[in-house]
Amino acid sequence: MKKMKKMIGFGLALAAVSLTACGGKKEAETIRIGVVCPRTGESSLFGDVLAETVELLAKQKNESGGILGKQIEIKVYDNRDDAVETTNAARKAVLNDKVCAFIGTDSSATTIALGEVAAENEIPFITSIATNSKVTMTEDGQVRPWAFRACLSDPQSGAILGQYAVNECNYKKIAIIYDLGSDFSVGVTNEFSKNVEGAGGEITVKEAFNTGDVDYRAVLTKIKNSGDFDALYIAGGYYKQIGLIANQARELGITQPFLTTEGAMSSDLFNIATDSVEGMIYNVAVDTESKNVEGLLKDFQEMWGYDPSQNVGPDCYLAYDAFMLLTGAIEKAGSAEPAKIREALENTTGLQGLTCKITFDPKTHMVYREVPICQIENGGFKTIGRFTPSMQK
Repeated sequence: MKKMKKMIGFGLALAAVSLTACGGKKEAETIRIGVVCPRTGESSLFGDVLAETVELLAKQKNESGGILGKQIEIKVYDNRDDAVETTNAARKAVLNDKVCAFIGTDSSATTIALGEVAAENEIPFITSIATNSKVTMTEDGQVRPWAFRACLSDPQSGAILGQYAVNECNYKKIAIIYDLGSDFSVGVTNEFSKNVEGAGGEITVKEAFNTGDVDYRAVLTKIKNSGDFDALYIAGGYYKQIGLIANQARELGITQPFLTTEGAMSSDLFNIATDSVEGMIYNVAVDTESKNVEGLLKDFQEMWGYDPSQNVGPDCYLAYDAFMLLTGAIEKAGSAEPAKIREALENTTGLQGLTCKITFDPKTHMVYREVPICQIENGGFKTIGRFTPSMQK
């Protein structure tokens, strides 16, 4: 009998040891969150700022008591900006490290790969800056139940600027240059076009270039010779593309105003283009003039020794929002169980982000937040308006 009791006691102890992870039946001593992002390779700049922002915020949260009386443990995984590496890293995070949720990644292709592993294992994730609509919706328009984003989707971003261009800028005829090999560029172009036409405007011409091109003169010449238009929409995702296109357009005698994406929001743009981008209008995800941004940047510099606003500001600001959305959901759920986190995230309403309140549509997982409209003026960025998209019915 004593031997049997010892065996039962040993078995219970072994079970207790095996259930210490976040996804187990017994709660873990820490709340373990996985961050998947590139820490090596050409995209490491973006991955570094994502991981470092999350680590900063977790440190601050832990110093103030953590969540639900527990400390937050951040596990960072290098995906090298590769979909296969993302899949491997995510599986390791779930199976070996037992994370209860993910933040990441920084590109849409790798985030979709992360989402597949998250869905298989029923682990919620929130991306800070992956904008492709496929991150949270399937091809046939069904919501991905474990997927969330802090940023606007490509359709939302293109729609906002399309409406603003016609209704506020009075641009009735608009030409477009876009990157044929970029899902982001194609996505914002399609939605921009749809909303320009929906607001009573006209897309006079669309011309595409190939990813990696640096000479856009042939494409721009076609646009110039296509006829009259009021503005040129540069649907580039990166400041280098945007700056080079602006320079070459002006060299060719295209004098119309420019519209573009938030890819222009980098001070490094002015190392490429100066006078050519003056007056350029675009929308961004975060109000960079907010005092809260100033406070985050100060804390970041104190911990990591550099200023992310110089070239990856939006990545930092949206990483803040992703962290706050996730930890807010854990607090609201009163649990670090993945299913309960997912339910709380889905029903987030009016959560205070870095610069605005954030709400999720539970049916589509689309995020609704105030969007600043900015303009380049005298070598700097100026907010000229704000736009809040309405909830889709």
